[in-house]
Amino acid sequence: MQYIKSATSARDHGYSDVAASASDAENGKKGMTMQQDRRRPWFTLSFVITTGLITALLLLLVVLQTDHTSKEVVSWPEFQGGSRVVADCGYSPEEAKAKGCVWDLMSFGWTHPACYNKAESEKWLKDFGPWKWYLDLNATQEVAEKDLPYTELVYAEQGYHVQHCLYVLKLLHLAAMTGHPVTDEAIPLAHTGHCTKMISDPAYLDFKHINTKVDLLLARCVTLD
Repeated sequence: MQYIKSATSARDHGYSDVAASASDAENGKKGMTMQQDRRRPWFTLSFVITTGLITALLLLLVVLQTDHTSKEVVSWPEFQGGSRVVADCGYSPEEAKAKGCVWDLMSFGWTHPACYNKAESEKWLKDFGPWKWYLDLNATQEVAEKDLPYTELVYAEQGYHVQHCLYVLKLLHLAAMTGHPVTDEAIPLAHTGHCTKMISDPAYLDFKHINTKVDLLLARCVTLD
């Protein structure tokens, strides 16, 4: 009786059976492990779903961006500009002079100072000129260079034709970079197409051949916008 009382008394004072405590602790651990095991699948599933959604979103953005860029390249508008005239040379050499226009042999025309590149024109003449000019395709009537500004139609060497095209293309390039006005002759895509086709054609390699019909130009200065 005394032993039972002592054991009971010990429990009453906060003591417990060692075997019982170990069993309870083990059961508690099992309960915690089961709760943790129940939470892990949900955490893993959430992580997988979130990662998948983010990856899918990034791939979608890449596809949309690539598609947008591709459409921009394919659908370039053939906008030629040149609709805003800032200066002109009238309709005759006399009117051109009255408006302050100057003769530019590289353009074979009268050009207003607003779009005349004196330095570039003189450089081209120095590097690639001079050329010969005629009133007829058979080259029987030569025209003096001093008379060219007042001659409506001449026939020129192939070499001039090539250098004229390259000169105009360079002026167009400079205008695109700086926003400077350029002659309206440079604007049409047809002119660029003509020049690139002619320059690349093996049939036009004889630069001394008289084969180029040139009309007098009374230029207008236009912007590229």
